[in-house]
Amino acid sequence: MGFWGRLLRAILGQQVGQPSAVESSHAGAANRGPSVATVLTAQSLQAAHLLPVATVPVSGSVVGAVATAGGRPRGSLALAARRDARKRARQKERHRLREIRRADRLSRDITYLGRGVSGWLNERVSDVVKLQSTGLPVMSVPADVANALGISLQSLRGLAFHAEVAGLTNYLRFTVPKRGGGERELSVPHRRLAAAQRWILRTILDRLSVSEEAHGFVRGRSVLTNAQRHCGQAVVLNLDVQNFFPSIPFGRVRRVFMGAGYSKCVATILALVCTECPRREVVFEGRRLWVATGIRGLPQGACTSPALSNLVCLRLDRRLRGLAGKLGFMYSRYADDLTFSGGADLRQRAGAVLTSVGAILGSEGLLVHPDKTRVQPRSTAQVVTGLVVNDRPGVCRREVRRVRAILHRAATEGLERQNREGHPNFVAWLTGRIGWIGQSRPELGQKLMEELRGLR
Repeated sequence: MGFWGRLLRAILGQQVGQPSAVESSHAGAANRGPSVATVLTAQSLQAAHLLPVATVPVSGSVVGAVATAGGRPRGSLALAARRDARKRARQKERHRLREIRRADRLSRDITYLGRGVSGWLNERVSDVVKLQSTGLPVMSVPADVANALGISLQSLRGLAFHAEVAGLTNYLRFTVPKRGGGERELSVPHRRLAAAQRWILRTILDRLSVSEEAHGFVRGRSVLTNAQRHCGQAVVLNLDVQNFFPSIPFGRVRRVFMGAGYSKCVATILALVCTECPRREVVFEGRRLWVATGIRGLPQGACTSPALSNLVCLRLDRRLRGLAGKLGFMYSRYADDLTFSGGADLRQRAGAVLTSVGAILGSEGLLVHPDKTRVQPRSTAQVVTGLVVNDRPGVCRREVRRVRAILHRAATEGLERQNREGHPNFVAWLTGRIGWIGQSRPELGQKLMEELRGLR
């Protein structure tokens, strides 16, 4: 038993009329000093706040020396109150200083951008020589990115922050009907995010090289150059990648920027600006929230998504080119549209080719669309990205006849009466169809355009 425990036991033993062992041993030694009872009473006065609430009568000397309130001395309660007040004041001051330091840190740096994406924000070494050799802006830390975009670190944090549940979103979401049925969800960035993405596209992505097999969204290439590679072949095989843009995840986009020479920190920020989660709107306790329903990937509607998809698919194009070369076939890709062409043996080996292509796509995190695979022999109209390539690339005859018939009837009935499909701007639609024909057949396109001008 400890000292204060023994002291308490001695005092309580006195109060109930039971002498303690200490008193018994000193019963006949009054001349040696004060009694044990007197010493114990003095010690109890010095440490009265350590005693429990008295449940038995105490001696008059103790009551007279110590005035209790609720079982504790009034002086001790006042002291505890002052101590608690000082403690609360210190805690409040520490909290205030912590908030000041946090605000200062947030204004000078970015160290966290959400769960699962912030692990590399402390890696801040860029390959300056590589960036300068390719003409890319040198950026190593978050402040460099913010300065390049002409925005504050706080604004950059708002554009790049990843949250699985968000009250606000940087995208406007809506659906449009697909030509083959169903709906496609588009995510259009708001003004500030769109400006940042345009800067990334113009200053970084457009300066990076893509594969020779990629023809979509590349300067100097088009559906026409893609179709020209497959003209005059015995068999044409078309495949489509399912959910192409959303299937390219944040991690692969980040590796594109890291491969360009940027630090892991800068690559993380740029990748977050260019990607987004598919989200669903819910209402919880009266608040409208946007909840992530899938992984963070390339949004359909951002100007950076096509260029990033080409850069992410560099290895895919290299592997598919190797497969086609090994089998003696041609290969090209326009966004998510893959085309192989070759001799008559391609028709017999189509199953093996599809299996190999599906395995390669699967290892790249992509899937073949099961409803958009076509094997086209020469006896049929071989269509590649909307152009017939049996002999030379061109628009199908039915489309040319349709436009000619509209112009012919418009000469006698009027142009507006030909709008049988109810196009909002019929002249613009017809101009676009003529331009589509003229892309592969310039002489015919020019002739049809002159006829249209004569009707207006």
